[in-house]
Amino acid sequence: MIASTTNQPHHASHRSSSPFRGRTAVLIGALAILSAALGACGSSSSPTTSASTAPRTTAATPVVQNLTTLALDTAAADFTGVVLPVPSNPITNTATAQTLKIVSALVENNEDAAGKTVADHLEIVLGNTGTTDATNVEIFYTFSDPTAGSQENYYAKLPDDFTVPAGGRRLAHFDDTGAPDHFPVNKFSLYYTSTNALDVRITVSAKDAALQTFDLKKDAGGAEAAD
Repeated sequence: MIASTTNQPHHASHRSSSPFRGRTAVLIGALAILSAALGACGSSSSPTTSASTAPRTTAATPVVQNLTTLALDTAAADFTGVVLPVPSNPITNTATAQTLKIVSALVENNEDAAGKTVADHLEIVLGNTGTTDATNVEIFYTFSDPTAGSQENYYAKLPDDFTVPAGGRRLAHFDDTGAPDHFPVNKFSLYYTSTNALDVRITVSAKDAALQTFDLKKDAGGAEAAD
């Protein structure tokens, strides 16, 4: 009876420990699941990383805006006359009809329609002896400085609305004023920077009309502004 009494509490204690171990196992399992879940959250750091890149995306927005502004500024610059030399004459024209004429040209001592002196610039008077308007007008001109041994070529495709009327004339000015029929120039060209005498050659092309060439000279001293 004594042995039985002694073993009974021991046996009861053994039975009561099983639920505890079971709960411990469940708790450990739950912790493992929770840890895995947290790990999964950690592994889903890509959205977090992407979210962290959101400030960089936001920061990039002004850059895009700056590029847009730059594009607008460039367009504005092109409009006001950023002109660069070209290596050679790009005009291709095999027409033979002698309908387009360079009536006259000036590179100094220019005057406006009222006879008032204006700043020196390249001015070309074009005539059309044909029966249809001269279109697709292109102009290639060269400034040569024999003293310095330097030369610059420039090319301009005039706007589509620049046509020389049949039986009439039209003037093309290269002076960067922005006025109608006044076209951009390079303010750093030989024409504006050299004080030596210059040789100037002009070539003009129009659709279905033969190329026309005109030579003239500019006196030493540089371009003069209007009085």
